[in-house]
Amino acid sequence: MIETLGSLTSVDEDRQVAARKLQQRSLFGSPTESKLLLFICLVAIFVRLVALLMVQHWPISATDDLWKSGLEIVNIATCIPAHHGFSSPFAVASGPTAWIPPVYPYFIAGVFFMAGLRSNLAAFFILVIQALFSALTCIPIYLMAKKAFNQTIARWASWAWALFPYAVLIPGLFIWETALSALLLSTLCYLCMDLPGSSFKRQVLTAAVWALAALTNTALLALMPFFLLVPYLHKKPRTSLRPVTTTVISFTLLVSPWMLRNSYVLGAVVPVRSNFAEELWLGNHEGGTGRTMFGLSPSDNPLERERYRQLGELAYLQQRKQEAIKFISQHPGSFLRGAFYRFRYWWFAEGESPPVFGLYRLLTLISLPGMILAWRTGKMEAYLPIIAVIVYPCVYYLTDVYARYRYPVEPFMVLLGAVTAVRLAGLISTRVPKT
Repeated sequence: MIETLGSLTSVDEDRQVAARKLQQRSLFGSPTESKLLLFICLVAIFVRLVALLMVQHWPISATDDLWKSGLEIVNIATCIPAHHGFSSPFAVASGPTAWIPPVYPYFIAGVFFMAGLRSNLAAFFILVIQALFSALTCIPIYLMAKKAFNQTIARWASWAWALFPYAVLIPGLFIWETALSALLLSTLCYLCMDLPGSSFKRQVLTAAVWALAALTNTALLALMPFFLLVPYLHKKPRTSLRPVTTTVISFTLLVSPWMLRNSYVLGAVVPVRSNFAEELWLGNHEGGTGRTMFGLSPSDNPLERERYRQLGELAYLQQRKQEAIKFISQHPGSFLRGAFYRFRYWWFAEGESPPVFGLYRLLTLISLPGMILAWRTGKMEAYLPIIAVIVYPCVYYLTDVYARYRYPVEPFMVLLGAVTAVRLAGLISTRVPKT
């Protein structure tokens, strides 16, 4: 009898050990966590679908302003199914282009092929997919927060992203890659947290996501060195850099076909995207305000569009680069004032009056204390969201800025805001007298 009881106890212990190992191998932890995260994602997609039905006027025609919100992307996507290739970002026959990275124009082109060129159905499908990208961002937010902090902050952060009105509205307002960029960058942050001890498959996966990110929004690459190397800060000095090497080599191999294409069709080395000079000029030129002024670029100025067509893309951008550098060198004070203005706009949307920008500013205010609290943990995993929020906008301080440009790092700001909220809730609960 005793032997039987001992045998049963042993079996029960083995089952418990197996259950714990299974939970450790599970990406989200326990089945309860998985169900909660699934529910959060479903709520997130629901509120985004409701929002896009409300903020857009339906049906959407082929001449609707929505198509102008991502004009270069839409124009290139229009050329692809018409067998004109990846070309003509300004709706004039100007030949091959690298003005925009390839992922989103090809995505839009695929939608046009299935649902009709600039049709109401195409618009609906595009906006729904963008809403889905935004909703799925709840998953890497949860995983990052759980790894860097704890499960409580993970839940707060994922719920905040699911329901925060600004995060909900943006995917339904524009045809742009912002929602996909946010999803990719959040995923990369989580993947890179474990890079030093990761498997070869994990390293190749990380490289593939980096390649997809680079071919979606090249600005995301500004964070690649930090995401790859910061996880080594708390490791032993002799920790192998092989995971980083594997990731970088795999990434290079994956993006090289696009770079070779650019070299072949444009006749010059163009790393992924060509239009940096245009962005630099928009923020730094004689008579400028420090950021985008409508009516000055080929997208909305017929004279500039014709000059772009006659010169060709690279020659046009070379002129823009020379003009911008000349302005910066001759007017360093104006450049610094412009950079400071762009800094203020990035964080507080200076000059914007619509009510939605109140939420934009609120996110800034609640994320800043979270940065301090996250830094004080001393954990490498907590450093990465801070680095993302601080480093990513630097290129925009130098060039040009627009409110939607911040969306890719706003998941990190929401996460840091959750750190603030949880800490504040804890302080309040300890001061409330118990009855």
